[in-house]
Amino acid sequence: MCVPTAQPSDKIAPAAPHALHMPSHIYSMLGMWDGSVRSNLAAKASADDYAAQNYPDGTHPSIPHLLDFPVTAYLQTAKDGDAKQVVDSLPNLKKFPFSSLAIDTALAAIPARFALERGRWNEAAQLTVRDSQFPAAQSISYFARALGAARSDNATAARAEIARLDEIEAKLAADKNDYWAEQTRIQKQAVVAWVMFAEGDRDGAIAAMRKAADLDDASEKNIAMENKLVPIRELLGELYLAAGMNNEALVEFEASQRVMPNRFRTIAAAAAAARGTGSVEATKRYYRALTALAIGGDGNRAELSEARTYLAQN
Repeated sequence: MCVPTAQPSDKIAPAAPHALHMPSHIYSMLGMWDGSVRSNLAAKASADDYAAQNYPDGTHPSIPHLLDFPVTAYLQTAKDGDAKQVVDSLPNLKKFPFSSLAIDTALAAIPARFALERGRWNEAAQLTVRDSQFPAAQSISYFARALGAARSDNATAARAEIARLDEIEAKLAADKNDYWAEQTRIQKQAVVAWVMFAEGDRDGAIAAMRKAADLDDASEKNIAMENKLVPIRELLGELYLAAGMNNEALVEFEASQRVMPNRFRTIAAAAAAARGTGSVEATKRYYRALTALAIGGDGNRAELSEARTYLAQN
């Protein structure tokens, strides 16, 4: 369910881009990535045309949000080159006619997704935090930096980013912005779990991560972030996987997949967990799903190489 947010005036945001974009919310929820790309590229073309005619020195305010959807889709289908083109295009966007939460969350989420979905933890830890009047947007970058640091075994750097998330949560709570305060709290809880795991407290990390996943399951989506940055239950599965608890990991990946289907990382990790349990048939099923998902991808992710090798040998 989406929590409504304020919309720009009709003069700034004509109906056409919005109408073309809206089906992509359904596409994302169902993991229909090709449809998401098509609808958002059509919406972007409409928005670009409107901006060219009405304010040629500016960028239509819907553009970052429209770009976040195809980036999400490209990364799920291993089209990393296409995703990188979008990331690289962000500095070239012209000024916006006004500021909004949807603009700033998308501009923070796009580069964060590019690092996290590819498991580039050092890259995530070094993400730039954009200036923004919206603390909720900055929390996306600090969360990605913290998670990247924690999963690079740099607990000290991760704790510094957690301190930033503490500050943002307190500010949002003081402003009675309960929804985004809760989202920041969930992000922080998840990162704390990975820091605990990096420091050797496996059981404490699992308990903390499970709490974060349960909180995330109970929270709604906001229309500014239809595609949550990371499924927290998927992170719980990855923590179990890192701990060598393959059966437990597989349960969490399957639960995450039911809510957010056709995600590359979820399926790849489920295959790894199934492989760890010794189930050849389950492993083959997940690897087949992964190769089908990425059939049009760049083909250079390690998980795809592992999938093809395993399927060829089994």
